[in-house]
Amino acid sequence: MATYGELARVIAEEIAAGRLHEGSPLPALRTIARERSASQATALRAYRALAEAGVVTTEERRIGHVAPGGVLAAQRYLRSGAIFRLAGSDDPALLALVASVRAGIDLVSTAGSFAGLAALQDGSADGATLHLWHVSGTYNAPYARGVLAEPLLVHLWQREAGLIVAPGNPHRIRSAAGLAGLRVARRPVGTGARALLDRVTAEEGIALDAGDPEVARGVDVALAVASGSADAGLASRGLAQRFDLGFVAVSWEPFAVALETGAAGGLEPLLRSLRDPAMRARIEALGGYDLTRSGETEQL
Repeated sequence: MATYGELARVIAEEIAAGRLHEGSPLPALRTIARERSASQATALRAYRALAEAGVVTTEERRIGHVAPGGVLAAQRYLRSGAIFRLAGSDDPALLALVASVRAGIDLVSTAGSFAGLAALQDGSADGATLHLWHVSGTYNAPYARGVLAEPLLVHLWQREAGLIVAPGNPHRIRSAAGLAGLRVARRPVGTGARALLDRVTAEEGIALDAGDPEVARGVDVALAVASGSADAGLASRGLAQRFDLGFVAVSWEPFAVALETGAAGGLEPLLRSLRDPAMRARIEALGGYDLTRSGETEQL
């Protein structure tokens, strides 16, 4: 008797090969169970696994259908067991969100927005998280258009970025202009936080010391300030709150996932968790997150 995993792969192969098209109705549970020598419970579990992967859509007591983007989702399912590979920006809320998803999402890298776009372009990721300002004055969209054939942006949240400083702000920093002569912890080139820091210091005519500490992650910026090895650094408000540090607001930035339109179904497990009120409350409690537009999509 076929297992649900074997049955799910058979259905995914039919969809990936184009024998079942996007929008096509799925065989009834009784029919596919009989044809594949499986129980109806097994067939139902197979359909649920494919729905979790964005390959099909299902509704209680209704015939399911091949999902929009189901062909690409089926190919991904066959390649990596339904895992949607996500790469890009390092973000505390993103880490919490991915950890809440029981299956279907793999955070393959948090090396920064530029690295996420590179992974998306070379095929080692299915989606890239980014928060990148463009010289046109817009965020994210020009970068997605630059690396994708049919680009889609899925908005996750707005995130408040600013200068993390010691408790009480002993250097009386009010803006990037106040960083002159101080030790500033910086993220590597290619991260959204470094791009924002470079932009706001350039606007103030400030040249930071090349010998200032460079750290890998946003949390390392906060740790550098908390430990006294840096006087300030640019990161999210939530990280300042976590370590009881001061914060000087600089900007609210849209944090989004860039992906091919046809791959959108694979992101559904993440978005499903993001719609959960308990998860939303958990993210908002981190500080500096606005979820008003969460889940909105932008076809580019």
